[in-house]
Amino acid sequence: MNDKTTNDKDRDDETMARMLRLAGPRSPVPDDITKRVYARVQAEWRSSSTQPEGSRVYSEVHRQWKKDRLRPWLRRLAMPVALAAAIFLAIAVVMQPSPPVPATAPVGTIARFVGDDPGGLLPAVGDTVYTGDRITTGAGQGMSLALDGAASLRIDQLTVLLVEAKDTFRLLQGRVYADTGDVLYRDRKLVIETSMGRVTDVGTQFSVRIADDLIEVAVREGRVDVDGDTDIYVAVAGERLLVDGQSGVTTEMLAPHDEHWDWAASLSPAFEIENKSLLDFLRWAARETGRELVFESNELRMSAMRTDLHGSVSDFDPLEAVESVLATTKFDVRIEAGRIVIGSDLRDTQ
Repeated sequence: MNDKTTNDKDRDDETMARMLRLAGPRSPVPDDITKRVYARVQAEWRSSSTQPEGSRVYSEVHRQWKKDRLRPWLRRLAMPVALAAAIFLAIAVVMQPSPPVPATAPVGTIARFVGDDPGGLLPAVGDTVYTGDRITTGAGQGMSLALDGAASLRIDQLTVLLVEAKDTFRLLQGRVYADTGDVLYRDRKLVIETSMGRVTDVGTQFSVRIADDLIEVAVREGRVDVDGDTDIYVAVAGERLLVDGQSGVTTEMLAPHDEHWDWAASLSPAFEIENKSLLDFLRWAARETGRELVFESNELRMSAMRTDLHGSVSDFDPLEAVESVLATTKFDVRIEAGRIVIGSDLRDTQ
């Protein structure tokens, strides 16, 4: 190739480059045209006797064409997919759930049961109660649950109770009595849910009864809050609160030793007297019956504190247990309306 031919080629390339720059970028070929052109080429290729469809050349052209067609689409899809994956990962990290709570967890044990259970359908003394359990008592039946610490929950006859959580119970029918210990104002550790509101304790002894469109909350010691549908009510020791869906709210006075509480005392978990002092035992009985413990002299109180007990009173209610225990000691007891009075047995001094 001589110099003239080379110079002419360079000028032609330069001219072509200027024309392309002036023309600017061309618009992409529409998809329908591309498909028609490819179909035509494919038809011609198939009709050729020298390049059948199954040849390596045809297969390679077809593969390359599909690859070239897919590449722009994949590029357009790649960014949104990557962004969505990053967002999903971030959400998964931020919203990672807490460790799952067991479907059932132990809440307490059966401490006492009264009445007949011919079918053996109710838990027996010592059995564990779990969240999700549904407890139903029949006529003449009752039981108490020993909860954490000194707390207990007593279930009257003809009652249906659902154990929702360690410290939350739903009363569907009947009556329950809660004793959350003798530490006042321990700040809302036990909740009784009902169809007419939530009852929460503030260090107390209280009962809840539900019937039709009525909820009755009686407080023996401490205070409870009743959170109704629209209002919050407070009941304190010595009060019985009645929330009636028809007639409204009323409050009555109720003494801590009133016979209203007798059913709850009959279900009290037994006091383990072995190696306990007589004074501790008497204090327990006085609290269970809503009575004041009175000694006729300081000497008798000190003597009761030094007296150790042995045996068991698990088959007695609190007042029966007091009379049974003191029958074997030098002490005498008088059960009065609101007091348990401890004196000396005159026979012991003769």
